Amino acid sequence: MKRFAFIFLLGIMIVLLSSCGGPDALLINIVHKDGSVTRKVILTYTKDEFDLTDCQVPVDSTWNITRSFDISEKGDTTYTLTAVKDFESVEEINSMYSEYEGPNNRMNRKALFDKKFRWFNTVYRYSENIEKVIDGIPPEDFFTPDELSFFFMPEKLVEARLEEEDSTQIKESILEPLEERTKEWLARSLINDLLIKIADTVRLNTDVAIDTSELLKVQDRIEATDFFWEMDEEESIDSLLGEGFYRRNKAVLESLVEEVENEFEVAFDAESYIVQTSMPGDLMDTNGYIDDEGNVIWEMDGEVILSADYEMWVESKTRNTWSWIVTGVFVLFVIGGLIIRVSRK
Repeated sequence: MKRFAFIFLLGIMIVLLSSCGGPDALLINIVHKDGSVTRKVILTYTKDEFDLTDCQVPVDSTWNITRSFDISEKGDTTYTLTAVKDFESVEEINSMYSEYEGPNNRMNRKALFDKKFRWFNTVYRYSENIEKVIDGIPPEDFFTPDELSFFFMPEKLVEARLEEEDSTQIKESILEPLEERTKEWLARSLINDLLIKIADTVRLNTDVAIDTSELLKVQDRIEATDFFWEMDEEESIDSLLGEGFYRRNKAVLESLVEEVENEFEVAFDAESYIVQTSMPGDLMDTNGYIDDEGNVIWEMDGEVILSADYEMWVESKTRNTWSWIVTGVFVLFVIGGLIIRVSRK
């Protein structure tokens, strides 16, 4: 049974199909100064068919829901469902995530809000964190900075870049190599996860007689695509860990490979969506992307949560006008006192 080839195929399908098959979703977070959040979910589709139980993020009948449609000049119809709800705090959002049973219910998601007083300014930070699904190789440890930029870039921004004058260079020097390197990254991440599982199993169960002394040093020997497509499960394991290794430890290895497969499916089954966050005051910093309209956006799909925790964060600040007034009055008072003292001498 070529289980490894199947798992690797799942990884490739993450890349190719993560955004297909249903309505496109845009999640807009409007963060307020007190930590409350207004959430707006906009679903667009070519059919007037929206099932909230299949939405990429939790939405139910308690939201304010409206529907509309638009007909293009070519006669194509786009249907839109917009759902809006106010949340008093991120705790309410996290409670909603914990009760969610939709297509992304196996993700471990959490929203965070922080507010810090800095006298002249108040600083706000909002983030959405999603836990990784396997102990693979973090993208930051594998891809170059240029590759990383496009790896996390929302698809609509990639398409916009390809309409620019340097599109040919971007495609040939970054996007095409990135596609091949992504396959290798998926393969190496799978192996890394499996080897860690083997090592942990041995550590926790002394009855398992597997020598792990060289276990985590074998990844450099992997020729990723050949490894997965040309070998079956037994050949793959033995090529890494020595002839007969698979047969001697078959029961344990089959169980661990199944675990890896189940983890990969969390990413494979992920329904992608765009996240947009609006903050109070002026934008300070973010790890998101800025679109043509000045919106801070991220794209959540199976790739970004595979082997590293994914955090979408943004920081902003508002000016504390009263503190500037108080400080100004105090400075004038001090200066006035000094003038009076000097004039009396």
